Amino acid sequence: MQNEGGTLAARARASLLVFLGATLAGCGSDSDAAAGGGCFPDADGVTGGTYIINLTVTDDGFSKTVLSSQDNSTVTLTLSNVGNVPHGFDLDCVSVTTEFPHLPPGCPSVSCFPSESTVGPLAPGESKTVTFFTPTPDNLIYPFHSNAPEDASVPSLNRGQWSIL
Repeated sequence: MQNEGGTLAARARASLLVFLGATLAGCGSDSDAAAGGGCFPDADGVTGGTYIINLTVTDDGFSKTVLSSQDNSTVTLTLSNVGNVPHGFDLDCVSVTTEFPHLPPGCPSVSCFPSESTVGPLAPGESKTVTFFTPTPDNLIYPFHSNAPEDASVPSLNRGQWSIL
């Protein structure tokens, strides 16, 4: 009897372990969750990569108004101010709910580029290079603009778009 009870208990423990393993496999690791893996499934099956982007800014606008990269990629961005007054670079946060309307509990509803992607206003003739990782949610468009206060009223310095593929 005791042997039979021991066998039943062992089977119950084994079943519980299989159940927990399957449940945890669906959750992903802590690093996967931190990267948004449990919240934001990749739309195109491609993630990561390395991008080098050279962007110039003048008093009239940016050399490129549309930038793109994959999600979770490493970007090295060089901003060069060839204008006559200070100009910078900043990316706005966006809502993810248009692309991911049914977020699991605990998932963020807003996505932002990291603070390392911001380049404060550069003096005329200055350049600065920053390296950062792009956000996880893809199929989103993040607006970018010059963050020099005087540029707020210059439309061509306020309508850039960074697309995460």
